[in-house]
This record gives sequence, structure tokens and C-alpha cells, in this order.
Amino acid sequence: MQKATPETVLGNFNDVKVKHFKETARFVREGDAFFVEAVGADGERRRFPVIYTFGVEPLQQYLVEIEPGRLQSFLFAWDTRPKEQGGQRWFHLQPDEYVEPGDALHWTAPSYNWNYSCADCHSTALKKNYDRATKRYSTEYFEINVGCEACHGAGSRHVELAEAAKAAKDALPANAGFDRRLPTPAERIWLFGEGKSIASLSRSEPSDETETCAPCHSRRADLGGESTSYHDRYRVAALDELLYFDDGQIRDEVYVYGSFLQSKMHAAGVICSDCHDGHSTKLRLDGNALCSRCHQADVYDTAKHLFHEAGTPGSLCTDCHMPERTYMVHDDRADHRFGIPRPALAAKLGAPDACTDCHVDKSANWAEREIAKRFDSRVEHPFAEALHAARTQRPEGEPGLVELVAVGKAPAIVRATALLELRNLGSPALPALLMRASSDASPIVRRSVAVAARDLPPEQRVEVVRPLLRDKARSVRVEAVAAVLGVRAGDWSPTDRAALKRATAEYIEARSFNTDRGEGLIDMAHVAMLAGDFKHAEENLREALDIDPTFTAAYVNLADLYRTRERDEEAESTLREGLNRAADEAAVEFALGLTLVRLGRHSEAVLHLRRAYEMRPETIRFGYVYAVAQFDGGQREASLRTLEQMQRRYPANRDVLQLLAGYNQQMGRAKAAERYATKLQKLNAP
Repeated sequence: MQKATPETVLGNFNDVKVKHFKETARFVREGDAFFVEAVGADGERRRFPVIYTFGVEPLQQYLVEIEPGRLQSFLFAWDTRPKEQGGQRWFHLQPDEYVEPGDALHWTAPSYNWNYSCADCHSTALKKNYDRATKRYSTEYFEINVGCEACHGAGSRHVELAEAAKAAKDALPANAGFDRRLPTPAERIWLFGEGKSIASLSRSEPSDETETCAPCHSRRADLGGESTSYHDRYRVAALDELLYFDDGQIRDEVYVYGSFLQSKMHAAGVICSDCHDGHSTKLRLDGNALCSRCHQADVYDTAKHLFHEAGTPGSLCTDCHMPERTYMVHDDRADHRFGIPRPALAAKLGAPDACTDCHVDKSANWAEREIAKRFDSRVEHPFAEALHAARTQRPEGEPGLVELVAVGKAPAIVRATALLELRNLGSPALPALLMRASSDASPIVRRSVAVAARDLPPEQRVEVVRPLLRDKARSVRVEAVAAVLGVRAGDWSPTDRAALKRATAEYIEARSFNTDRGEGLIDMAHVAMLAGDFKHAEENLREALDIDPTFTAAYVNLADLYRTRERDEEAESTLREGLNRAADEAAVEFALGLTLVRLGRHSEAVLHLRRAYEMRPETIRFGYVYAVAQFDGGQREASLRTLEQMQRRYPANRDVLQLLAGYNQQMGRAKAAERYATKLQKLNAP
């Protein structure tokens, strides 16, 4: 990040016009100042000042000020690569679609706000400084870029020790005076044991390095606060299917940490600086020489292992074990999962495959056979098939996930994800698994315990979650509060009530930190509703819509608040407004359908429920409720067809099977009812 000056701006601002679909952006320089002319959030063309540059290679973005203190990342970027590589041109970061002003993905929307989304990782000692009253930012930082103290921590004590050592003519140990333990490469010794082809860490000082890097190299939420501990300040994303493929490969931008946590490298004690120089950002060695530091070259850096002769495409270890995925049009990012290619499995999961990504004229079966000629191709993927089966609601999914959690050998982020998926399945095994996992060594797992416990009956939920209110990780305590909000704590012990009070204060602090986003305001509204303060709940939800008129959850929650106050007409008008503006139209259609059912307008309701289901047939609840509405409205045959479609798509969904059994029984179809009831019994069998 740099201030926009003639020296730092690499793009062509010499009154250049660039067209993207029906939008034309103009890039202008006036003296030492730079501007872009573009359509703003209101649909009107305006001139916006460029305040900062963002990045250098392979592209440079520009931060423009749309109102005092609020900076947005402009979606036209400058390709800084040489012209012969296709660079030295303006290009759009959403090349395949035009996004209208007011859309959640327009460049003026909250998703592209620097103050919230970008600043914390690109500057040192950042303070967001958002004022709810004025809805303005006065964001400030100690250093514009990532300085020494961003990684090492406060440096004042280090300076004192350095000055004292200089005066005494003594040597100052590396990292002296810093709170964080960041060992130098010389302090980390990897040796090959006798008969071993992979090195082990034989000596190392304790290291805080991976979690020091993680805040800016992970897909996570920021909970605010002053702690420098990762799991106090941040909530790392699990292996969500929108972020990762079912085998853990990167799908969306996840910034390394979540991938690395899955790896055998991480389990073996590898840290970032074993491969990367944290100061220069360069790799410590080039090509396969880097891998050969820990993987013997005469075993692994050979044509037999690599399948390719040295120096030819495909001969680098990273070609197979760290396949790249392209983001921001031409920025390639390597997958740090260090996985073993399994072409047939990837094809089954709908995931990428390093072999056929290069050999595009070949099939996954061909690639699998080639691997089998050289290696034992039965290498297990401990979670890919179980996760895929669970997400497609196949019978083998649930027992596979239960085994993953119970055995406990899978990486923590995998076990955490398995618990969340078992919650989605409504697994009967979940309560017992959560009780065991609540004492897991990993805060990622314990946090998922609190999240997964939310659907348990109150007594079970309290039993699982209450100890987590005293967890050593703040992110776990915050999620524990979210799980028990609204639960009566009158019969709790004084110690437990005190823990709940302290953790609730942390929960409110974390949510208040993010009241510049709809998500934080939704949570504040929820707290107000539970306290019976419906006025402040409504104000929070209205504020969320004022900040982001595309925020779907605010429309749905505001309508739900009106419903609880018997203001159903206002609920309907809120949702109809959401149909025109919300990012997730299907969710609003669904909520509107439910509202119309309550208003007794059944035929209208069915139309909206059908639209929700047609837009998102993969959302089981949409289809389930639509089928119920069809059946209740006399469309019994149509209801069964809807449920049968869902059952074919998700054969192990208990709710769908139960409804099919019950409806067939009501319609006198005893054999069909028995068939579905038998399937349900098999799923519920211990």
C-alpha cells in the first residue's frame, strides 16, 4: 500500500477511457493527483480521488474515496506484467459480468470497503475507528505498510536492549525484547534419520510463527479486541463448501492458513519460514531444491517419482502437490494443502485435478492408471468421500463423519468441519460427539462444538456449551455465548453465571466492533430482542439496511421481528422491498412465502415458495416447506413429486424420508410408506 503519487501509480491515467459491458471508466491525472470517473452507488457518474495504490505485481489496484474517510477498492485494475505477457493494460476484476449499481458485488458495496476488508492486513497497528452515529470512518495506522512490529510485536523493549547492548559492546540475541517467538532458520534443524527419506525436526525453539502469519493469510472474521493471540482475535473459516472443494482443495480465495492446517507438513512441525523468507517474501531455494531439504532428492526428485524428466513441464514438486488456482483474473495462488493427486476421486467430487489440468486431452481414469503403475494408488483420503457423501446426503456420509470425529486423527480443521456437517444432518450421534470434542486440544474444534450445539435441546445445549464459556480462547467463548443466548441461567451456579456474564460482555464487544457491517448489527438486534427491547432491535436492523441495502438477513430478520409483534403487513412490505434489493432473492422469496401463509393467502404463498425452491433446489428446507405447502393446498400428487425429486438428490435426508412416509400413509399408499419408513429406520439404527 502506498500513497498515490507519480512515483507509485503504475497505471495509465493519461485521460484513458476503458469500457466494460455498458460501463465506461475514465482515468485522469491532474498534476500530481489521480482520479477515476465512474458510476457510483446511486447510478450517477462522479469523479473520485485516488488516495492509495494497492499492490505492485502482477497487478495494481487503486483505493478511491467515495466519502470522507471511506475508501473502496476500484474494480478496474492495472496489469503490471510486461506487454509481451499481456500486461500494461486496464482490465476488470469481474470480466464475465456487469454488476449494476446497488448490487452486493458493485465496487461501492461493503464487500470492497478498504476500512473493513483490507486495511488490517496491509498496514501496521491499524485502528478502524468507525463511528456509528455518523456512519463515518477515521481509520488510522502506525505504518502504511506491513512493518517489523506487525509480525514481531511491539519493538520498544527491543530498542532499549539494542541500545544497552551497543553501549556495553555486547551482541544482542535475535528477537530479544519481542513478545513473539519467531525462531531463525539456524535454530530449526531438520535431519534425515537412518533409513528415512523424509527429514524430521530434530531441534527447534518454540515458535509462534504460524499464528503470527495467519491473521493476514487466512479466511477469517475479525472479532476486534487487543489480544495478539490468533484465536482470541480471529475466527478462521472451516472447510465450507463455498470456500473449499470436498477434498480440501482451494475453491475461493482462502489465503493459505486453512489449507496448510490440513497438511502433513503442518502436522510434522513445518512453519512458514522453513520455506519462505519472511523479510524478502522469496522462497529460500528455487525449484525442487526447496523440497529436497526435507525430502531426499534421490528418492523424490527423480523422473520415476515426478513422472516427468527434469526441466520439463510437470517436473516440479509443486506442479502436482501445490496446484495453482487463478484469482483476480491472472494472479495464481498455490494450494498449501500439499495433497496427493487422486484424479478419479477428484472427478467423483467435482474437484480440480493436477494431472488432467495439464493433460487436458486425457481422462481421470487414464491419470489414475498412470499413478497406479508407479505407486500404491490406495492412499486414503481421510475425509473427502465422507464430506462429499454428507453434503449430498448419502447414507454413508454420516457414519463417515462420525468416525472422523471419534477417531480423532484427522486435522483439527477437518474434525471441526465434520461437526458442523453433522449438525446439518441432524445426526443423533452429535450430542455425544460434542461432549467429547468440547475438550479437544484445538480451539477450532471447540469453537465448532459451540456452533454445532445451537440446534440441540436447551438442556443438552447448556451441558455441552457451559464449560466453553470459560475456554482459554476468546473466539470459543464468543461462540459459546451465541449458543446459549436466551437460555435461562437462573439455576446455574454462581461461578457459571459469572462466566456467562464475562463472556457475554466479550460477545457484545466483538459484535460491536463490526457494526459497520450488517452481520454485526444483526447480532446486536438479536441480543436486543432476547432482552425484550424490540425498539432497539428494529433500529439495529434498519441501520443494517441503511448501511447495506443488499443485506438479505436484515430483511428476513426485520420481517421476523414484525411477525413476533403481530405486524404481519409490515413484514410483507419489508420482504417485498427485499425482493427488489436483497442479494439472496431466493431467501427473501422463501421468507415472503412463509409470511403469506401466516396471513392466510395460501395460493400466493405457494408461488413464492416455489420460486425459492426453483432458484435453489439444493437448499433442502426450501423444497421441504414448498412440498408441505403443496400438500396442505390440496396438490398432493405434486407434493409427492417434489419430495421424490429431493429424495433422489439427497437420499439420506431424514426429514424428507419422514414426510414421504407420512404423506404416502395418509394417501393410502402403504407399500410406498413402508419403503420410506424402512429407509428411515436404517438411517436411525445405531
